[in-house]
Amino acid sequence: YWPDLDPLKNNQTYQFAWSSMQLQQAQGGHPESNLGDIFGKDDRVAVYQTRVSDSVGTLLSDHVDAGAQVSYSGCLIENVNSLAGNLNGYSPNWNATYANFIKNQKTSTGAKRLDMVGFTYHHALGPLIDATSLDLEIKIHKLIHAKTWGNQGYSNGFFPAEMAFSERMIPTLVKNGFKWVIVPNSHISRACKDYPFSPAGDNNDPPNLADQVNPAQSRYFNESVSRGCTPNNAYPFSYRPHYAVHVDPNDQKEYRIVVVPAAMAMSWKDGYSCYDTSDMDAIAPVSDPKHPQLVVLAHDGDNAFGGGYSYYMQCVPQLASEAKGKGYHMTTVDTYLEQFPLDDDDVVHVEDGAWINADGDFGSPTFVNWNWPLTDAEGNFNITDGWQLNERNWAVITAAQNWVTTIMESTSVRLDHVQAPQSDSTSAERALHLFLPALTSGYMYYGAVLDMPVKQTVACNNAIEEARNVKLVDETSGPSIFALQRLPYNPGGCGAGSLWHYKYTSMPNSFFVWTFVHDISGVDSVTIHVSSARSDEQVGSETWKSLPMTMREFPAANVYNSSSIDFFVMPEEIANEYYIELTGYKNEMVQYYVSATDKRGNKRQSDTYRVYVGDGEGPCDQGDRDREQPPHA
Repeated sequence: YWPDLDPLKNNQTYQFAWSSMQLQQAQGGHPESNLGDIFGKDDRVAVYQTRVSDSVGTLLSDHVDAGAQVSYSGCLIENVNSLAGNLNGYSPNWNATYANFIKNQKTSTGAKRLDMVGFTYHHALGPLIDATSLDLEIKIHKLIHAKTWGNQGYSNGFFPAEMAFSERMIPTLVKNGFKWVIVPNSHISRACKDYPFSPAGDNNDPPNLADQVNPAQSRYFNESVSRGCTPNNAYPFSYRPHYAVHVDPNDQKEYRIVVVPAAMAMSWKDGYSCYDTSDMDAIAPVSDPKHPQLVVLAHDGDNAFGGGYSYYMQCVPQLASEAKGKGYHMTTVDTYLEQFPLDDDDVVHVEDGAWINADGDFGSPTFVNWNWPLTDAEGNFNITDGWQLNERNWAVITAAQNWVTTIMESTSVRLDHVQAPQSDSTSAERALHLFLPALTSGYMYYGAVLDMPVKQTVACNNAIEEARNVKLVDETSGPSIFALQRLPYNPGGCGAGSLWHYKYTSMPNSFFVWTFVHDISGVDSVTIHVSSARSDEQVGSETWKSLPMTMREFPAANVYNSSSIDFFVMPEEIANEYYIELTGYKNEMVQYYVSATDKRGNKRQSDTYRVYVGDGEGPCDQGDRDREQPPHA
């Protein structure tokens, strides 16, 4: 909650909750969040220690495979550890109940009934952070997982923070031993060729035709939720696990993982009231006995109704009892995959995006809740001269990220000292430890609220200061490149949702690509590489052209003098913006990636992105989705 150094621990670590509560007055009232209120709520005190196992315990006698998957971040464990024996309700052995339940309660296949799944240590948004940091976040989460729940084996599964997923994450997940990952089923459905997009229902941009490669489906389950959107999900297709693949740009190898779809509308409803089986009844008749539908209900477990006593101790057993009466089988993900293995050729595409839960985002394929494009002072999009708070903070993170990447590629570090620095920890280890809290997605989720706008800067400054003490010999790391951004998302097509004032809007077929790039040795050049194809025959034999991107010194200041932003701490370093406007494409598939070279000649390149560019002739209406399909490999 306040990622500054902890003087109560000789400045060895960043602050955990109990230290921040004690230091709040001494450090100018920061953090401004009321930590006593946040952690003192009775329901949170219960769910952080015992309530999930209490809930699953009500199912043991009647449901041989029933269980739960729980994501418990490393920083939450740190905070609860700090509160144990200090804040009322937190026991010194707070983790014992869960640890014992994990050890002793198994399904019929021997899987854990309580599966503490893989997670980013600091609740980081996987699709937008650097792969080096995603890997590090997972590796140190494994360490605290074993310390907290016992050496009972790390989970086979991964739950992305905010359920934010991109296939770009797959190589890192697979290399860390994960067999499956939970994804929003809306992003499997939106990638179907016949997806029935609704501007008012989806409430975000239409899927780009480059993503719509999954087979057409004849059935879609449509349901409105109180958040303000109406997901359309193909059934049984988007209620069944499949494989997804991605080629790592670094080693050019293809990696595959099982994607386990979470039911979006059903999950939202389950998180806000006692849920019944009526929605499942609607889709059940078409389930395949060899690959039955798996309805995964996934939502916050410590917020709103879904974090309370009634949910865990009344609604869950009621739903289980009703489901059993209908002939449905309560199970865990590991148990399902053991009993119903996938066919090797069952591969789907998953569109980028998070769950539908974030207001104004609703599962946007560009993660707009954490990643709003650059604008002028009036809010009009302006990629060449604009500014936005979250983008500014991604630029701060990108600068510090290059220190982290360089250290990881140039110096040996002990992961246990990154996770929990000791008196003999090196500057390299401490720098990594101090940087990672900057990736906490909650800082950006809430925008310009309280002291959220400076928390990334506090963490990055401390990390850079420590990193400057590291002696780097023969530094060979290339520049750090932020995830490539594009506006409009559907060039030559249509836009919708919060970006376009909730109006179905025609888009030009020219588009901007931009990113942030930084290198501790200085950036020499940044180049975009582009190819295009108008037909299936051309895919794979395209000619690539390379174009220089324009550099802009990105402003660190509160450019538009927003009264809600107080940058009382300024960044030590900030990455520059690099952008280009691509023009001249029409009714063709465009691929692009960015390469960057530093002053030492070290290079790095981004993942490759794909976009279908339409004709830009509009108008936008539902018939727009019926046009001829673009070329695909």
